[in-house]
Amino acid sequence: MRIPTRGVKVTVAAGERRPRSQVYRWLIIGLAWVLASAAVLVGSRYAVGAWVGDPGTVPATVLDARSFGDASAPVTDRAVAGSARLIPVRPQVLLDSREVGALPAGVDVTVPMPETTAGTRVVLVEISILAAKGPGEVTVGQGTDRTVVLRVPKAGAQLSATVVAHLAPDGDLRASTTSGGDLLVRLIGVFEPAERSDAGRIVAVPPARVVTLVPRTDGKRARVALAEVRQLADAGPISAVILRVSADVGSKGGLVSAGTRAGDLNQTVYWSATSGTDRTRSGLMVIPVSDGSVHLRYEAGTEMRADLVGYVTGTGAPESTEGLVVPVPPHTPEPVRATERSDVEIPLGTTETLANVPVDRIAAALVTVTATGDAEGGVKVGGKPTLTASKGVARSALTLVETPQARVRVQSAVAGTVAVTPHALVLTG
Repeated sequence: MRIPTRGVKVTVAAGERRPRSQVYRWLIIGLAWVLASAAVLVGSRYAVGAWVGDPGTVPATVLDARSFGDASAPVTDRAVAGSARLIPVRPQVLLDSREVGALPAGVDVTVPMPETTAGTRVVLVEISILAAKGPGEVTVGQGTDRTVVLRVPKAGAQLSATVVAHLAPDGDLRASTTSGGDLLVRLIGVFEPAERSDAGRIVAVPPARVVTLVPRTDGKRARVALAEVRQLADAGPISAVILRVSADVGSKGGLVSAGTRAGDLNQTVYWSATSGTDRTRSGLMVIPVSDGSVHLRYEAGTEMRADLVGYVTGTGAPESTEGLVVPVPPHTPEPVRATERSDVEIPLGTTETLANVPVDRIAAALVTVTATGDAEGGVKVGGKPTLTASKGVARSALTLVETPQARVRVQSAVAGTVAVTPHALVLTG
């Protein structure tokens, strides 16, 4: 039996009459068809609504919404090529040339790495030059991929930097110093390849002061109870905190040491002696967390400050792509000219230099800000004091900063040049 379809007109030949019962039969069949069609349309509308989502409803997944043409629906929790998680490790000394004698100027050294997870090509290290033999630079990498991590101003200087370092093809780290002196390298983290994870995701927070230490009245030590830090109230499991430390260093030089226990301070940021009004120095520390607190010790100078700028999630945190990082290949950005009391937004780089990560997936970044002033003056990054520019001298500082639209806001109190070098991009969801 063929059921009539919409638009088909059934006619009866002229002079032909059908029995009344047959007419009724056709009427019943037509009515049944109409009801069946309505049911199909209603069912179809419900089915499509379940996929696309009626106004005011949330689709089953945002990806489903986009597949049906809703371009305004944000894409979330998608994997990004090259992403990794940061696994903080107990700080481990990889090289301390004080044990064998100071390095001569211009020497290249191979720093052996411990065994890491397969596929790991990038690590987080703390590099210090102590008792420099003269002015120069400390670099990591080899060939054209060398990155300047420390600029040594003169003989006797001591400086430190936390560095996102790319390993050589053989899995070891290459470093060199044109200044000579004692080189100290500590491993503090490993970037393990990951498409999504619970632990090892970096979360940037608005900078918040957690320590102000004045040795004359407070002594030289401070303890940060993480449960009392408001910015960490809803953080969940934490494997490390990221602190930006700054200090009035003084005429004898200084340092800040950190660790999970007062008797085990196994990270140190060193600063050279200062003079005049140019006395503030800074550094970034990624400190593992084991018992809910971190400890700091400050030597020399009159005041030390520590700001929380982020944290690293721990095992048991929600699993996501948000907070994973994409290490950026080494490159040298063009400096930007800043005028006195300027407020400029500096792009992180191009699609190529940003490892092809879409701009809308970059929430924050570990960046080095380098400033050379026409005079002495402060430089703020993301609205917070980060370093002091010095006349004719390039100063650098690593920091974690939020980067809306892959741009960094830099404010300079003095005219000069500023460069922003990204090292690791922190992903949104």
